[in-house]
Amino acid sequence: TSDYSAEGEQCCPRCCTGKKFEKEMTHRIRRRSTELRLSLWRNLCTATFVPVLLLCQNIASAALFESKKRKLARLHAELARLEEERLESLVVLFGYEFDKLGFYTATSIFLVLFVASIVQLSRSRRKWKRLAIFGGEDSTMSQSTEYRKGWLSSKRNISLLIAASIFSFYVIFNLGRATKPSIGYNKPRKRGPSRGDERFVLVFGTYLDETTFYSLLVTSMVVLVALGYNIGSACRKFQESKRSKQATKLNSFPKEDVIDVIVVDCGLPKKDIGWFHLMQFLDMSNINVRAVVEPFYLDKGKCPQPPQSFLDLITVLEDLGVMCVKSLGQLDPCQRQTLCVLAGRADKSPQYFRECVGLGATHIYLEPPGSTSVGELKTMSNVANVRGVQVYMGYHKPCSPYIEEAIRLSQSIPKSHVFFCHNENYFKQDLHRVLNRHPEGMIRSMASQELAVLVTQFGVTTDSIKAFKVNTNKLFSEKQTFFNKTNGIEVSDFSRVAFKIMTTNGRSVSVMADRCGGMVSFAVVKSIAGKEIKKFLSPDGDSASRIEDELKRDTEMMHQFTIEGEDYMELKRRVVDSILGKEDDSKTSRSVISIQDGIEVLKLSNFCTNEIESALH
Repeated sequence: TSDYSAEGEQCCPRCCTGKKFEKEMTHRIRRRSTELRLSLWRNLCTATFVPVLLLCQNIASAALFESKKRKLARLHAELARLEEERLESLVVLFGYEFDKLGFYTATSIFLVLFVASIVQLSRSRRKWKRLAIFGGEDSTMSQSTEYRKGWLSSKRNISLLIAASIFSFYVIFNLGRATKPSIGYNKPRKRGPSRGDERFVLVFGTYLDETTFYSLLVTSMVVLVALGYNIGSACRKFQESKRSKQATKLNSFPKEDVIDVIVVDCGLPKKDIGWFHLMQFLDMSNINVRAVVEPFYLDKGKCPQPPQSFLDLITVLEDLGVMCVKSLGQLDPCQRQTLCVLAGRADKSPQYFRECVGLGATHIYLEPPGSTSVGELKTMSNVANVRGVQVYMGYHKPCSPYIEEAIRLSQSIPKSHVFFCHNENYFKQDLHRVLNRHPEGMIRSMASQELAVLVTQFGVTTDSIKAFKVNTNKLFSEKQTFFNKTNGIEVSDFSRVAFKIMTTNGRSVSVMADRCGGMVSFAVVKSIAGKEIKKFLSPDGDSASRIEDELKRDTEMMHQFTIEGEDYMELKRRVVDSILGKEDDSKTSRSVISIQDGIEVLKLSNFCTNEIESALH
């Protein structure tokens, strides 16, 4: 009743009561609406957050209280994933695991080096390497000049290396693709790291994985080194060919009809065999004596004052354009067919032999016996075979006319017996000088000439000897001891020997050698009953009287040079014809002794020496 309107007007009680009610109802409605909105928001929040809270509770509960079976399954799956990622960076080969980068790098290096080694083996002159390349001996390799050209030139080497490198790149790249099938190599890639741990390198606008990139890089380095070596080899060959052409223009002899000769260990005029060989080669029209090597008299440290005869010889040789040096190392490599004549002692021959082969000699004339041991001579033969060098032994008796006539007659008479007698014209008081000149002994230096005939013409070897008999009578076999006043050492050697050999195939041959037997040697052919059929002498008739006159006129000359000079000259002609390809096979096939036959002769010489020493003892 005390309520009034807003305007201050007083209403009646009924009217006031109506307004109050309306106001109260409006207030109630507003409150009820507010409460309804709050209730809806509360219900919405409850419906949203309660499931989230329940989910978090379940996850936490599952993490804290995970079952054993589920946990093991999860761990196995995780381990499988890690193992798969690890294997992606590895290569498994024969059950072994290798790092992919290292494996591809090693594979590429191996492939290129293998091809390079094959190329170098093909260019080598070693026999076992030729066998590895060709699968057998090539007949063309016996020609030394063609052999040195090699079946592969430098241009072919370079081409083969490039082709092998390209092939290696292709194989390695495809190996990488095969081990990563999920990677698209042909698709463009973004810079920087890609998925997982895979990394790529941008090369000339192309993305390559690290494995392929480093494989190509290392292989390229190896190829560049190999190419550099072959390019250098090609340049050296080009320079050598230019020098060879210039040398050919300066030489007056046609290349195909002339042989260069180098005489090693010349010695003194009229005293040493080297000088004698030199004089005979100078008389041959198809020989160009290129150089003379004398390691003693041309060395001022060893011989400050050489004999005047030697100085005169050097002057004459220099006027003829012949080089005179003290060692083979002072000579330039051989540019064409070259025959090296080794006239030194047997113990020095192996060293000279290796130096001549290294110098590029195509042929070697080896003074008997060639070496002091069979093993060393076999080594020299192997070196000659590997390097394509043809070696001749200086056994001159097989070229003697009286020996050839006796052999022809004995071959026409079944089961005939041949007796060879080799005499030299020394005096007894000079035997110690002969032994100093031939320390290898009489059998290996003198009687070996007849033993060479036995090996080549009668097939006698140490294995084919059935019986060996020595004539122990002092008139036929004698051994003497000499005292060397220079070094105070006593040395012993045979002054004469006589023995008979019977082989397993029924042949019988007798040999006699005498240092003081005179200048006449002979061969006798006998029947199976021992009756003399014919005797062949050397020298005989007019030649004997001519030789006697020469010996009287020139007392300084070694007697054997005058007596056997024609035999030595005939041997040289046959050796030169053999080198130039002009030999008559029917005549010289057995008279020119090879180093292989020389090995058998040295074996037989050692056998005879031991048997004779045992018999005389």
